Amino acid sequence: MPSGDVQVQSAVHSLDQGKFAVFIKAGMFGVLIIALSLLYLFVQFRGLENSSAMDQAQIARNLAAGRGFTTDYIRPVALRIIQRQAGQESTNVDLSRFPDFYQSPLSPWINSFALRMVKGQWKMTNTDIIYIGDRMVAATAMLFFILSVGVWYFVIAKLFDSKLALFACAAVLLTDLMWQFSLSGLPQMLVLFLFSLASLATLLAIESHQKEQTGIMIGWLIGAGISLGLMTLAHGLSFWIFLGWFVFAAVYFRPRGLVALAAVAAYLLVIAPWMVRNVQVCGNPFGLAIYGAFYKAKPEDTFLRAMEASPKDSGSSLKSKAREGIISQGRQISALLGLNAAAGAFFLALFHPFRSRKTFVFKWCLLLMWFCAVVGMAFFQPSGEVSENQFHVLFIPLFVGYGIAFLFVLWNRLELGSPLLRVVFICGILFVCGVPLLLRLLTGDNLRIQWPPYVPPLIAVLGDWFDEDEVICSDMPWAVAWYARRKSLLLPETVTSFNEIHDYGQTVQPICGLYLTPVTGNQRLFADIYKGAYKEWALLITRPPQLKGFPFSAFTPLPIEGECIIYADRDRWSAPRTPQP
Repeated sequence: MPSGDVQVQSAVHSLDQGKFAVFIKAGMFGVLIIALSLLYLFVQFRGLENSSAMDQAQIARNLAAGRGFTTDYIRPVALRIIQRQAGQESTNVDLSRFPDFYQSPLSPWINSFALRMVKGQWKMTNTDIIYIGDRMVAATAMLFFILSVGVWYFVIAKLFDSKLALFACAAVLLTDLMWQFSLSGLPQMLVLFLFSLASLATLLAIESHQKEQTGIMIGWLIGAGISLGLMTLAHGLSFWIFLGWFVFAAVYFRPRGLVALAAVAAYLLVIAPWMVRNVQVCGNPFGLAIYGAFYKAKPEDTFLRAMEASPKDSGSSLKSKAREGIISQGRQISALLGLNAAAGAFFLALFHPFRSRKTFVFKWCLLLMWFCAVVGMAFFQPSGEVSENQFHVLFIPLFVGYGIAFLFVLWNRLELGSPLLRVVFICGILFVCGVPLLLRLLTGDNLRIQWPPYVPPLIAVLGDWFDEDEVICSDMPWAVAWYARRKSLLLPETVTSFNEIHDYGQTVQPICGLYLTPVTGNQRLFADIYKGAYKEWALLITRPPQLKGFPFSAFTPLPIEGECIIYADRDRWSAPRTPQP
């Protein structure tokens, strides 16, 4: 063999297994992460589009401003609950420090630190396309995603080996759905990071159990319980994952049931303070979100708009809702897992008896956690692939790890010894996992904002037309609270309820405007506007509006193409005003 060929092979060997291999692989991963992060955050990002993400973001800003866990997004049912807590339903409620008891607290608390860094730019101007707050919230979620990939590497390496962990993490990084969640501002990436820590602690507990190191095992179980408790504080639906984990821990670890109690105690110690706080604020340890289990439609279309939140008004039994929710998830499982073929292979891996006892045992722990999460999502149904209650995304890294391991088993059984074919096989897996990402980057939407229904600069201008001590009623109060920095009441279920709140001054701050957008205007004309959830407001939603008997006589259409409209107590848009800080 020519000496030149020997030198080339030696160089390749040193790159793959030599002392520089770790640095080279880390550098390649670093380049991939940086490139994808920049592409998504500065090219693909068009601002937040999820109502829950905006809601949590404005709570985070209130925390950063020193106002505590308060909200500028006022739900009619929450208003009534606060009145009852005060002992009188006609109580005038001060909205300047209206407590939030709908969202989980951990994600807003963490985002508040990011928003403090841009405190001087909280006010959005009409020249801003992307709100700086949107970008900071998305960047924070992206950071947790990247950190979680690092932890998942160690988890999968413990389950299999470091090379497979490297391929699995690459497949996760090439999954478009993970990046879409990072840009959404939803807490899933924070939950993903905490889930990776809980999984690592559980694996270490299994190792300690196999070595009969009881004290160390209990310590790791307590660590897992703390991580699962923090997950629940980041998103209440994480309780269902904890439930599956607890069933596994109670059955597997010995003495059965007893050692798992230490983890339960740690879990309860983490979540108990927030539950006590909720009891003090609203009389319910689970807050307002728990009522969502009794309704099929989006919360903003049902009990949040009503003056009462009662399960008897759900219109369907929990049993039928659970059945329909599980069937719906089954039909969409591929999309909910990001169209990741390796993740889908996990379900085939369930039939493979992995040689490693630890890998085999943890597979059933994973299945239990996922199954309980599916049951939870049946009651609190996801509204799409990227939505508030979509928890399948959390299982993608582990599913990918097991799926790739199973695919490697099938490949080895073919007994194709060629290293080149093996490289082609691995690249083929990664390519298939990354197809949705490539399509997103190559054929993405050219719009620079999330229209319809959001036009952040034009929502922000409401902050110049209305003062801080005034309230704007709207069909998108989460966006008004976030971009305009004004208190906003969710459009009540009936005009009578609105008049009751407005005419009898049930809020210390007066309601001075009504802002309607494509959230209601783009609904089906007869099914939703005239006969459905917004039938009471049909005369104001449709054009031209009919204002007879309505307290706001001044109105003007707003861009884009008049699809938004503002009603007010007087003309606030013609004469120039001094903007509020």
